Amino acid sequence: MKSDEKNGFKNKLKKRLPGLYLILRTVYCVIRRDKTYIQKSLMLFDDPKSDYLDIRHNGYKDYGKIIYVIKENSDREGFCATMRFILGYLLYAQNYGFEPVIRLSKEFIYYDEGMNEKIPNPWEYYFLSHGDDYDENLASNVCYCKYYHMMSLPEYEKLNAYSIENYYDEGLFKVCSPLINKYMEIKPEIVSEASELICKTYAGGKKILGVHYRGTDYKRAYSGHPVCIEKEQVLCEIKKVLSGEKFGSVFLATDVASFYDNVKESFPEVTIMQFQNVYRSDGDISVAFTHDDRKYHHYLLGYEIARDMYALSLCDGLIAGKSSVSFMSNLYKHSRNECYEYMSIIDNGNNLNEHTHISDRENTRNG
Repeated sequence: MKSDEKNGFKNKLKKRLPGLYLILRTVYCVIRRDKTYIQKSLMLFDDPKSDYLDIRHNGYKDYGKIIYVIKENSDREGFCATMRFILGYLLYAQNYGFEPVIRLSKEFIYYDEGMNEKIPNPWEYYFLSHGDDYDENLASNVCYCKYYHMMSLPEYEKLNAYSIENYYDEGLFKVCSPLINKYMEIKPEIVSEASELICKTYAGGKKILGVHYRGTDYKRAYSGHPVCIEKEQVLCEIKKVLSGEKFGSVFLATDVASFYDNVKESFPEVTIMQFQNVYRSDGDISVAFTHDDRKYHHYLLGYEIARDMYALSLCDGLIAGKSSVSFMSNLYKHSRNECYEYMSIIDNGNNLNEHTHISDRENTRNG
């Protein structure tokens, strides 16, 4: 078996059957008498609550500090899901007194070869650098993020966008807001476009209702993901809110190409706004995994989501299903010491089945 094939097989096994992978790896290391691995494993076994950290020494700079390098978890996470996980890693770094560096890689879904020639770090396609110029390749002490780091956080479960109570957790808002403001500041051009559209949407002094409708791959009912909400549920909620005197227009953020027409047909007298020239679909594959001939397609997909998410945070009210986009828009709203005057998160529960997005992602790649 070639090296690339071997590594590919190991990675698949690690993702799909982590318990079996751990057993096989442990047996292999014991047979080879890997004393370092054995001692580390024994230490964790003796005290499973201990925090084992792998600190590497890459150079001589920034002595006395531990540089915590944050990257994407995998190549299967959408834009706002990646933001949630990065927020978790930032919380972890804060708890330990580490210096965080957010450095995404080619594994990031929105990595774009064309953009990479201009901006080598995909995180900085959309977010400002927070100013600390650390180079982990030259730093004296470096720790690379691991998913189990985040899992050890008390806030880990609260960062779950698929749990309805997390949308109303004041404690979560309090701990996340400083980190969002310091490390997750969206680039001015994205903020400016979102602000400009929202300002244009105001009609007769009435407030703006933000609506996020997630379709595409939600229709595939992946295990653990929210049950896809129906269009009629969203339209019913919009009707209920617009029947009052407070809201007079709607900003629509959606990955579904036909949903604007559905809303406009239901509310012909209401100003309905959404960004134009955005890649949307009526299919059942996430737009994040699509390919298109437009220049910088993958970069633009991320740009469009970041802009929608931030525009939703500028609205006065929010109707949405459970998703990372609506979750992050709510966190950004609170990071400015604001809150929605009306918020309805439609919850149909979560799917419980054996259908995972891993196999579908691989099929999409091969198709």
